[in-house]
Amino acid sequence: MYSYIFLMFLIIIIRCSYIYCGSCHITGKGQCKEADCSSRKLSNVPKDLPDDIIKLDLRRNLIVKLTAKAFISYQNLQILILDENRISYLKENTFAGLEKLNTLSLFGNNLDLNASYHMNIFSPLVSLKTLNIAKNMNKINGEKVFYPILSELHNLFILEVDLSKNPVFKMSGLNNLTRLNTLMFDFCYLDKMTNNTFLDMPATIVDITFIGCTINSVADANFLRPFPSLRSLQLKRVCVDYDSALKILYPFENKTMNEIKFEEVNPGYCDGSVRSPYAVIVTANMMKYLQNICVRKLSMIKNGIVDFKPNSLLFYHHPECFKEIEFSGNRFSIMNGFKIKELIILITQVSNLSKFQLSGLLGSIAYSENGFNQNPLFNKHRIYPTEVTVPFPQNLKKLVLRNFVGFQETIPQIPIRFMNISSLSFLDLSNFRMKYFPEVLFNGKNNLRYTDLSGIDSTLYSGRKSIPFLQKTYTLILKQARLGLTFKRGKKIFNLVPSVTKLDISYNHLWFVPNDAFNSNKNLCILNMGYNLFSEIPIAVMTLSKLSHLTLVHNSLQTINSTFRDWFDMQNKRLKTKLRLNLVGNVFKCTCENSDFILWLFHTKIIFDSKTITFKCSLVNGTITNTRRVYEEFHQLFSDCKSEIWLRVGVCLLVGFIAFTLPIAILVNFRWRIAYCIYRTFKMVVEKDMKSKFRYDIYLSCADDCLGWVKNTLIQKLENSWKMSVCIEDRDILAGNIRADAILQSIQESRNIIFIISEAFRDKIWGEFEIHRAKYEKYTRHLHKIIVITKNVSVENFPLELGFIIDDVVLLDWSDEESDNVWDKLRMTLFSEYI
Repeated sequence: MYSYIFLMFLIIIIRCSYIYCGSCHITGKGQCKEADCSSRKLSNVPKDLPDDIIKLDLRRNLIVKLTAKAFISYQNLQILILDENRISYLKENTFAGLEKLNTLSLFGNNLDLNASYHMNIFSPLVSLKTLNIAKNMNKINGEKVFYPILSELHNLFILEVDLSKNPVFKMSGLNNLTRLNTLMFDFCYLDKMTNNTFLDMPATIVDITFIGCTINSVADANFLRPFPSLRSLQLKRVCVDYDSALKILYPFENKTMNEIKFEEVNPGYCDGSVRSPYAVIVTANMMKYLQNICVRKLSMIKNGIVDFKPNSLLFYHHPECFKEIEFSGNRFSIMNGFKIKELIILITQVSNLSKFQLSGLLGSIAYSENGFNQNPLFNKHRIYPTEVTVPFPQNLKKLVLRNFVGFQETIPQIPIRFMNISSLSFLDLSNFRMKYFPEVLFNGKNNLRYTDLSGIDSTLYSGRKSIPFLQKTYTLILKQARLGLTFKRGKKIFNLVPSVTKLDISYNHLWFVPNDAFNSNKNLCILNMGYNLFSEIPIAVMTLSKLSHLTLVHNSLQTINSTFRDWFDMQNKRLKTKLRLNLVGNVFKCTCENSDFILWLFHTKIIFDSKTITFKCSLVNGTITNTRRVYEEFHQLFSDCKSEIWLRVGVCLLVGFIAFTLPIAILVNFRWRIAYCIYRTFKMVVEKDMKSKFRYDIYLSCADDCLGWVKNTLIQKLENSWKMSVCIEDRDILAGNIRADAILQSIQESRNIIFIISEAFRDKIWGEFEIHRAKYEKYTRHLHKIIVITKNVSVENFPLELGFIIDDVVLLDWSDEESDNVWDKLRMTLFSEYI
């Protein structure tokens, strides 16, 4: 019996070791097994893995040395990853038996190029195609560095390696690798770009990337001549003069290249800890080599360009070659004169361009009758045309104009007509600064499907009945678009995009959405309302019959009511795909009232963004936990909920009997004396209790146009003369807190509230919220008085919300002629009896 139990135990151990192999995880079956041993704190290569694995991941462990024949048991390996360990030496025959290996990565270790590699260390890897030994140099070596022998790797296609200050490739045998295609140099300490640096490199290289180099001298023009087949050149975070960076393009004049990318190419990025680029002015002489190259994709990103001369940045001899152009993160201006003319000429010539990105700190544009205004300062009385025509490349599919200053500062509002726009499907105008939203017209078919208007004030276009280029947009991004102000003014905006299927209105500080907001969006299926102030899901969501993905992350939701829960379940049944609901970042209430919501989270078939359904949750005592833990301890936490309900019912019945029966009997005989005694006693108790609870005597709400009068006149009288404590939003509500919560708490802690109604109060962001909160506090009998002071405000600008509670407010008309009388009325109102 005992032997049988021991045998079964041994079988279980062997089976578990085969599946998990100690700390490793095995996936796949048959000839596709993979071993994930990453981040396991291993100091040696595990020996108990299945011998037929094809991938072994040992990254982020504590391995210092690799012994001889360390992987001899795993001869079927095709991928071996040893990144971010502490390996400093590779013994002879370390990789013996790995004839099938095609990918080896030793990224981020301590391997010294001169001393860590044995002469024949890579010889067994006859099938190797990708070798990554980058990010191993931990210091700048001023001496010559001899690279390891790689001559036996005849199938090597990609090589990622560090570039030392004085590299020597002659002994490495790289020139014999006829299949080597891609070079990537990381931890680049190259001091000089000389004509002899890469003499011993193979001529088959077509793709080179330099990352993080610091070049202290002027580059030689023939630095890249050993690579006649080069098609892609990328310089990222390279600290070299921009003139020198452009000079190394000399060998490729009148040739064709797929990509040239200069990103953060500027010596200023390596100058101390500030890391800001030096100002660069591009000249025609600097661009003379690049202008003669037929390049398909050109990117100049964050290079510190502040200006450019004629026939330089926007002038090319082979514009028909361009498919993508990106000038982003620079500081040059497009003002007037030759710059606009060159841009228009370039646009008309790039017939094959499919993507154009121009972003950064760009200047304004001015128009003139012969193209563009030469000096707008001297043309204030110019007669402008009735329409501006902007040509587009006929194959342009993606247009990005981020952080752009529009041309409206010098031009009146006139329509803009886009030509050849039929191919355009992606338009990004995020943070495009403008004083008005232009009337955009276009010729041809409208195929625009993606539009990003983030950062543009939605009130500029929310009053439009139609915007033609938005009619067929499927995806619309409206982040930071002041939608709250648009909704507050009662304007509809989503009827401008009737075809939209994906809508992003996150980061708008929204706490409500009109119930009919989405009535025109019958096809909307993906809605992002994250990073707002919603305390409950807007009812408008229920009008979306095709909704399949709703994002409400990082709002103020405390629960989802039963109506919405039923609607979500019904919607999930209607859809062919599962409904997705994103709720991470909300803190729900795990109380008896929300117990049904907790159960629904784990019983519904919709898909949440937290796969384990571990949303934050606060208990009755204020402890923060998560919904999964509450669900697992559900009976323990909510066992008293039903008995508590019956107890409340009994208490309510008893209180009702006492409240309606006993007082009536007593009051019949002693009604006058008792009423007077109770009134006097109750008054004293309430006044004492109110004084202990209220932090402020007055919460004062006003718009910006009354701040001067409030601070210099009204506050002086209230605080200095009448000795009352006053809370003002701009002075007493600290920055950094959640605004809505801070305002709510301040009103709750105030005895009275005063609204100063002026012409600008209707545009006050939090005005409507303060009125609704005051109404709530008044009806719950926590607030004594609501005082409304009008300051020369017209009838149409008087808040409609105050009209609903006009019977509960004290209205004071404050004009210059009646100021003396109003002071007396205000004082009598504030110092009158509380009951």
